[in-house]
Amino acid sequence: MFLQIRIHRNNDWAAKQPIFCVIKIEVYMIQEKDLPKAYKDAMKDLLGDEYDAYIDSLYEKPYVGIRTNLLKLTPDRLKELLDRDFKSVPWVKEGFYFEEEKGVLTTPSIKYDEKIKSISKNPYYFAGLYYIQEPSAMTPASVAGIKPGDKVLDLCAAPGGKSTQAASYLQGEGLLVTNDFSASRVKALQKNIEVSGIDNVLITNEDPKNLSKVYIEYFDKIIVDAPCSGEGMFRRDSAVFKAYLGRGPEFFTGIQVSILNEAAKMLKPGGTLVYSTCTYSSVEDEGSLINFLENHSDFTIEKIMPEFGFEESKKLPGTVRLFPHKLKGEGHFVARLKKKGSETEIVSKDNKKEKNKRKKPVKLPEELLQFLKKIKRDWDYERIFINKDYAYYLPKDALIDKSLHYIRTGLLLGEIKKNRFEPFQALAMNIKFDEWENPLSLPADDERVIKYLKGETIEADDEYNGIRLVCVDGFSLGFVKQNKRSCKNKYYQGWRWM
Repeated sequence: MFLQIRIHRNNDWAAKQPIFCVIKIEVYMIQEKDLPKAYKDAMKDLLGDEYDAYIDSLYEKPYVGIRTNLLKLTPDRLKELLDRDFKSVPWVKEGFYFEEEKGVLTTPSIKYDEKIKSISKNPYYFAGLYYIQEPSAMTPASVAGIKPGDKVLDLCAAPGGKSTQAASYLQGEGLLVTNDFSASRVKALQKNIEVSGIDNVLITNEDPKNLSKVYIEYFDKIIVDAPCSGEGMFRRDSAVFKAYLGRGPEFFTGIQVSILNEAAKMLKPGGTLVYSTCTYSSVEDEGSLINFLENHSDFTIEKIMPEFGFEESKKLPGTVRLFPHKLKGEGHFVARLKKKGSETEIVSKDNKKEKNKRKKPVKLPEELLQFLKKIKRDWDYERIFINKDYAYYLPKDALIDKSLHYIRTGLLLGEIKKNRFEPFQALAMNIKFDEWENPLSLPADDERVIKYLKGETIEADDEYNGIRLVCVDGFSLGFVKQNKRSCKNKYYQGWRWM
């Protein structure tokens, strides 16, 4: 099936408008005849009389969801800013369904009468106020019971949906360790963490076997959204289906059990482990979990209630599946496990030694100290770590081990250069509006907002000299270097509006 889109230039537009061309896009829709016989037989066995309803759901448009970043605002405030009466995702209080209207987001037009064409082309998205996430994918983090002060591990984290969700529940307290084994995928994870303004975080690019040697019974909550065959994503992503034809479910079972085994070592007694996949395969879902439980008698299933259209597994009661014909979302399997024992933190002697190393007082550059004074915050200067002229604000009491590959250790403040300090984008996204003395605050419909996000120089309404925080409707976007009214753009090049 092919979808051909023709975009014509309107002769009445200003001459400076770009000339558009004809675009031809291939759209691949999964049909029942495309499905392998083994898959159809397994789904018939799993669903019984509901099989036809499931097949019909493959021809329906996938749902798009957005999830409020609770670190920055409330769900009601987000609805107000976007001027939309969103329908809530029933199982996630901060999640909403986003239903496109002819492909155009109904947001007030910017000054030069251009529509903002999608949820990812919106100033509030660039401000990190929400995360675009498939509604069913919001489930694992939501059932983990994460609360402020917890130590949380997201073991297979990229691109960051579950990690940013976990961080929003932590509310800046406790610790999030977010890991992905893939060096390429961890880049997207890093960006999403920084856009969301998260500071109590360690980002790692490691094999779980290496993490488990350091973080022994360290975490209160662990999320394992394991690599899988992706059967629940067929209608959403044809690439997943094509990969499935080459590998199938059995390819992933050994990987899943191995990851679970390492996660078990890192969970505190009394802690919670959430195991999830985006597949229906009983081999990967119940099979991998049963294999794990047979070798870990200290773990028990903690029941997830079969609400909102969730369906309880017959093979493994207490665990649930999400089917697209029973709810507004894609396919998932979710299980919540409890580790027996008391919730007493266990820290090895080596871990204690590593913590103590970071508590030695360090003389900080004056340029850095002077800049931090611009931000109305009680900084703990003992948590500032400088590595090759880059300054980091480490999470409180976080265990950092030199044997591991860290992409980020806390909040990247910026770079110390000769006679000055250069603040970075991650710091800007972490600053609240009222923490900066004189922010350059712009409404979303001000044409300067888009110009700024594109990396262009903008003009301020008042005169100022020095680094200044740019905000949209009271939410930080990034820095400029202002000279009188002229503002040199400091927005990170890799994040710019294209």
